Amino acid sequence: MAYRALIRSAAAAVVIVALTGMATQSHAEVRLGILPRLSAVELYDMFSPLALYLSRETGEKVSLVIPRDFDAFKAATRAGQIDVGFANPLIYVQLKKDLLLNPLALASEPKGGPRFRGIIVARKDSAIRSIRDLKGKRLMFVEKSSAAGYIFQMMALRNAGLDVKKDFITLPFAKKHDIVVKAVFNGAADAGGLREDDLEKQRGSLDLSQLRIVAYTDYYPNWPLFAAPTLRKDFTEKLRTALLRLKPGSARARQILGSAQLTGFVSVSDGDYDGLRQAATAAGAL
Repeated sequence: MAYRALIRSAAAAVVIVALTGMATQSHAEVRLGILPRLSAVELYDMFSPLALYLSRETGEKVSLVIPRDFDAFKAATRAGQIDVGFANPLIYVQLKKDLLLNPLALASEPKGGPRFRGIIVARKDSAIRSIRDLKGKRLMFVEKSSAAGYIFQMMALRNAGLDVKKDFITLPFAKKHDIVVKAVFNGAADAGGLREDDLEKQRGSLDLSQLRIVAYTDYYPNWPLFAAPTLRKDFTEKLRTALLRLKPGSARARQILGSAQLTGFVSVSDGDYDGLRQAATAAGAL
């Protein structure tokens, strides 16, 4: 097990470090960038089967790229260092303002299907039992560009009548969903916002029975997998077809996407994100 962990760590390090030399990389290789909401090691394990599947289905090598953080993902996409991106919908609509991105497929998950939401958690032994109890408290979020780890929560807090600039203390961004959970668990934050599905991922390392979900956000369309302007046009439809073969709930999808905790992919269009654009604009993120 220690040897396997070492290999995984080395592989993850390679896909991160590879970003520094990508400007001169040949386009014979399709670069699949994953937004780093979790650690590079976790994401490498989760999405390696998808990269291998796409390589087989399209006949071209698809390699994983895992930037260091959200800003690095956006910078790499804008710099032409990512050919295909998998990111939260806020990152997608932000990049779409400046780049000719082509949404290929919409991710489907076990709980929400092709939509997802965020949550706000607090310790059960605290006095925080509802979203209104967050007034005056220290809150931690994932990243300013995190859809389900910041923007969705900002909308929920506003809708609950809280002034997001005055009614609570916003701690420095955690950068990762798991760090938010740990900060709340250890008392470094009174409450924290993260993606709903990422809470369960901490069950093996933390006693989640000590935490309480005090609020759920609205649902929004899930993460899109999109083609960047660097992706060759003749390859785009081949890739879209391969993704949509992974129908939610099918045996093939379970085999390829089980490690990523996805059930499959469904069709998507840019217009599906118009509601999110309105929410992001209201939250000052677009």
